[in-house]
Amino acid sequence: MNKWGVHPTYSSHPRSLLRSQGRSLAAMSGRAAGETATGRRSPVWIYRPRTDLLISLCWVPLFAIGHVLSSATGASADSRVRWAVAAILLISFLHQPLTFALVYGDRKQFEQRRRLFVWAPPIAVGVIAAAVFGNLWLVVPVAALWNAVHTLQQRYGLSRIYARRSGYGSARLDRWVLYAWMAVAALVVAAEAGTGALVTRVALGGVNASGVRLLTDARPVAAILLVPIGVAALWLVVAIVRQEGAAGGAANPAKWIYQASSLLLIASIAVDPIAGFIAYVGAHAIEYAVVVYKTTESRYAKGRDRSSLLGRVAGTAWGRVALIVAVSLGALLIARRFHGDAGNVVLFTVGALHFLYDGFIWKLRKPAVAADFAIPSP
Repeated sequence: MNKWGVHPTYSSHPRSLLRSQGRSLAAMSGRAAGETATGRRSPVWIYRPRTDLLISLCWVPLFAIGHVLSSATGASADSRVRWAVAAILLISFLHQPLTFALVYGDRKQFEQRRRLFVWAPPIAVGVIAAAVFGNLWLVVPVAALWNAVHTLQQRYGLSRIYARRSGYGSARLDRWVLYAWMAVAALVVAAEAGTGALVTRVALGGVNASGVRLLTDARPVAAILLVPIGVAALWLVVAIVRQEGAAGGAANPAKWIYQASSLLLIASIAVDPIAGFIAYVGAHAIEYAVVVYKTTESRYAKGRDRSSLLGRVAGTAWGRVALIVAVSLGALLIARRFHGDAGNVVLFTVGALHFLYDGFIWKLRKPAVAADFAIPSP
């Protein structure tokens, strides 16, 4: 066995030996990349099939439940819809502090951007408190837009992980196909005459209700923009299909599943806004929790890094589960303690810091993050 771990087929001629080693190394690299014996690539997953399929398809049962609830009529049906929307918004809030555990629980992560992580919380509290208690309407569209962009960016990030692990793909296509489809879904909802009644039915409060009302107020413009943006969205899908076809044997079916599922999830918002909203928000939170669990497993399991509190807690499966549960319960206690304007300050501050920090700690160009997702160095 040589230093590459390959058993060469020995021959009296050096060239024959090199050819044999080359064939063995090529076979190893092909299998590592997921290539089958026929030259076609088997799915290259981020984690493993069951975990990836959970991430890709967890929105389907949420949409099904939401659709059953939204299709029913009557006072009791409206009450169940409001309960479901409130529950999914609470779940969305509970996943956000997981970011703080990754930042403040990991000394190395914290030291990378110490000033940001020290000064961002008091600045965010001050700015958001002034906006909320001063009844500044600008907080509504900013919060709604930032939330939508953040959720799309998470799906874009996972699309890029699939692409990087597959060895092909366009970052520009991966991003803009998501944004174009979301724009179409938003325009369809805005153009529907019954959208305002949906807001009343689910009793959305605060930023969510105001955000939807801003959308419905743009109904005349939405009807005009729907056609050109819809054409652009379809063109982007065609471009991605052509890209996959050009990849040939390198094309990755796991990437198709995730991207197709993401587009169907976005389209579900246009089909049934209530059920689509429940599925979209809920899937985002579930997806994030799974990625946090798997990331802490990659970084801290088997004693890889015990230099911080997070490393010591997340070294075992039970520890990782306990971490997620403890952080979520802490967020729940905070949510129950604050109400009214004070509650909105807490809600918007946690959300803003979650959005802000995620933009720094999940950069794939950072070697540590790339290693978490088994992305090879260039």
